[in-house]
Amino acid sequence: MTLKISGLSSDGAGIARTDRGIVFVQGALPGETVNAVVVSRKKDFAVADTVNVESASPGRIRPRCKYYGRCGGCQLQHADYETQLKLKAGIVRDAMTRLGGFSVGEIECEASPEAWGYRNKAAFPVQNIHGKICTGFYRAGTHRLEFIRQCPVNAKRLNEMYGKILDGLEANRYPFDGYDERNGTGKLRHIIARTGINTGESLMSFVINGKLAAKSVKALVSLGNLARPGTLTMNHNSKPGNVILGAYTENLTGSGLISELLGKYRLAFDTASFFQVNTGQAEKLFAYASSQARGARNILELYSGTGSLTCYLAGNAKSVTSIEEWRGAVKMASRNLQANGFTNVETLCGRSEEVIGDLQDSGKHDVVVLDPPRDGCARGVLDAINRFGIRKIVYVSCNPATLARDCRILAGYGYRLDSVKAFDMFPQTAHVETVAVLLR
Repeated sequence: MTLKISGLSSDGAGIARTDRGIVFVQGALPGETVNAVVVSRKKDFAVADTVNVESASPGRIRPRCKYYGRCGGCQLQHADYETQLKLKAGIVRDAMTRLGGFSVGEIECEASPEAWGYRNKAAFPVQNIHGKICTGFYRAGTHRLEFIRQCPVNAKRLNEMYGKILDGLEANRYPFDGYDERNGTGKLRHIIARTGINTGESLMSFVINGKLAAKSVKALVSLGNLARPGTLTMNHNSKPGNVILGAYTENLTGSGLISELLGKYRLAFDTASFFQVNTGQAEKLFAYASSQARGARNILELYSGTGSLTCYLAGNAKSVTSIEEWRGAVKMASRNLQANGFTNVETLCGRSEEVIGDLQDSGKHDVVVLDPPRDGCARGVLDAINRFGIRKIVYVSCNPATLARDCRILAGYGYRLDSVKAFDMFPQTAHVETVAVLLR
């Protein structure tokens, strides 16, 4: 098919409109005319791959990574960085207008300090391929492994750690085999590497299926000729499915933690903790979000994680009440707040929609800060915010679609959308972070 590309989907595919419905075209950019082949067809849309470009966008460039198009990690390496920022701003604007029903003007997308080599974490799945243990990243939309030697969006330290893992793999020195998720066999499921961009600290974790002696993993590090990371852990996950980490992590060497500096705050986290993968952009995002709450006396923070944004908020408020569901994150947040000298934060553990229902707010909080997972806020959270009469909402989101949905619900309660700003937390991908401010 010859297709004219008129837009970009939230997963980075070009959008073409035809008499038979919408076609999502992988590898195509808005404004281009491409020849494409349909690879799947549904009732209302089809998916196609670009075969060649007849008329290219001015922003089209040659992808830097030789695995691009096979590895599923990146979607926009064929666009220059200025074009990526415009496309991501457009994705947010489209969601807010089409799904949220808001009238918004141009949206700014804040550039990342680094467009390459920014990731401070990588998780490498491990499989047996033709009788040989291999690792890399999954191909787009599949669990088929694409063997890679280096990733240009990973920080230098991560690539160094990964390269030494490959040395051990290629020498066939490992005392166990790769995981087969079809039948749940094989010992080694994932290898996780984390590094502190500003601290230089590192953490490595091996996700193990079933029982394995700790000495085997220590031998793995030694036999793989690895420079020992600051922390080495073994996570146990024998459950079927594609969730990477299990509930129990065994500390083998080091403290079990890694720390990073965000602005003036030193924050510790462990193998399973969520921490933004782009350190430099996280600093900009948190500084901006906290500036939107400046002037508040008492802040209610929901989905607070390990306390990264909490520190920024607590520095500008009389008090912060933070709510987080995962107990391990609450413990880490308490540790981080204490380490940074904060005594004005109350941390509560539980699901936000349940804990907030038990709060006797009575006008205590003048700003609520939300940073939910991709699914967005539970309806009970939005109902409670309305019931409490909180006048200002700062909503941090990693999913423009659920952000638009929740803002539309809040608009029905009488809130108005005051501002929207996007942040490119994930260069070379179609993902984007957004901060929306709503007032009443």
